[in-house]
Formats: sequence, structure tokens, C-alpha cells
Amino acid sequence: MSRLIALLTDYGYADTYVAQVKAVLLRMCPTCEVLDLTHGVPPQNVRSGAYLLASATPYLPDGAIVIAVVDPGVGTARRAVAVQGLRHTYLAPDNGLLSLALRDDPPQKAVALDNPRYHLPEVSATFHGRDLFAPCAAHLANGVPLEQLGAAIPPDTLQRLPHLEPEITDEAIRCRPLHTDHFGNVVFALRDEAFRAWRGDESAPVRVRLENASGALLELPLVRTFGEVGWGEPLAYWGSNGYLEVAINGGSAAHQLTIADDAVLTLVRI
Repeated sequence: MSRLIALLTDYGYADTYVAQVKAVLLRMCPTCEVLDLTHGVPPQNVRSGAYLLASATPYLPDGAIVIAVVDPGVGTARRAVAVQGLRHTYLAPDNGLLSLALRDDPPQKAVALDNPRYHLPEVSATFHGRDLFAPCAAHLANGVPLEQLGAAIPPDTLQRLPHLEPEITDEAIRCRPLHTDHFGNVVFALRDEAFRAWRGDESAPVRVRLENASGALLELPLVRTFGEVGWGEPLAYWGSNGYLEVAINGGSAAHQLTIADDAVLTLVRI
């Protein structure tokens, strides 16, 4: 049986960590197909990893096995889990990394990966991607039932990250950053459908205001494309993954506007 195993990590591309994970997968399940979602998640940035994972998983074929590892708590008491959603099965540390993916692919059941029979013989305290998640994924691809990988856990006990949902009142929406992409565009935790439900009348004007790390306030035009503002000017727009983003036309909003994790984007009806 051939199964697709998709990988997302913060391991980077300079070392052999990704290759070691793939080697375990291919040695234990030679018929599996391996797809790299990304290994460029900023180191230890679980929030960014959660967004990147959720941006990719809707496009995977049904039945994919997803290994997601951004794991600053590796080797501690945090759980390693496998979660079966409606469409895919996820293996990850239980640290909130799956929060956004499981919002769109609701969990049906989950287990703690605590059955050593399905791990490598020696499990490093600092490399569970290779020694625990990869072998468990390979066993799943080979047809081992999820329930054999460990003890069942209630899906509603899985960890969730804070500030994933916008604060919405009749007067305003407030949201925080999720991720900064390769271009320096900053993705905020507001999806288009939530905004449209709040706005009501599509012609109603809206003011968008950014408060950055230094407390400075900047009003941004809400536009459809970069070309609607001049070169070097800031803008807010709906990104291709359906989230509100802040950018600089031809520059890095994260750098030029000093947007850190504690920045707040506020939308107010005019």
C-alpha cells in the first residue's frame, strides 16, 4: 500500500535532519511517497508553523499522513500525539502546532504515541522527528491502526495556541500576527469570511489601523492588489490563503513597520 506522508518542520536545509527523517520513512515503508511542505518554519515558532501547516493541508489528497514538528519542548513532559481528522492523520507534538489545521479538519480521535513497539529502538531526547514521529508514520502507512500506536486521548484535551481567533465586537475587530512570509508580508489572525460576516454591507467603508511593537499607530488602505498603492507604500489586503495581510509594496512590512508578535491590527467601521 502506498501512502503520502507530508512533512513540515523547522529543521532547515543546512543539516541532515530532514534527510534522516526521510531515510527512516523510506527504510520502514519503501512504498510511501514523501512530500515536503516546508522545513523553513522559523526555529521554535509554533505559531508560524501552525499557520503554514493549515495553509498547505487543504490541498493534500485525502488520507495523507502529516508529520509536523516544531517542538521547543522536545524531551519534556509534553505529549507526542497522532490525531485522525476527517481528511488526514497528523503526528505532532501536543503544543498547539495542530490548532489551525484541526480547525478546518476536525479531529475524530487521537492517541498519545506512547507504545515503544512503534518507535525506533533508541529514542533520542532531542530528535523525536526521526525516532518517534517518523517510525509511527511509517507504521500507519504500512496499515497499522492508529489505536495501536498508544493510549487513546480525548481530542478536546489537545493543546491550542492563544490569540488564534480575532476579538470581534459590533464596533471593531482586533487581531494579532500569525506568520511573516518570505517577502516580509505579515499574516494576521483574521479570515475573510469572519470579516465579511462582521462587515455586512460589502460597500461599507472600513478603517484599518496597525499598532506596532513601539506603540506607533499607522492607518492602512484595505485594497485588493499591491498595484493599488505606490511603490514603497504600506497596504492591507486579503492574501491567497484567505487571511488579512499587511505588506509594503516592494518591501518588507515586518522590517519597515517593525511588526512583532505583540502587534495589533484593528478594523473599524467608518
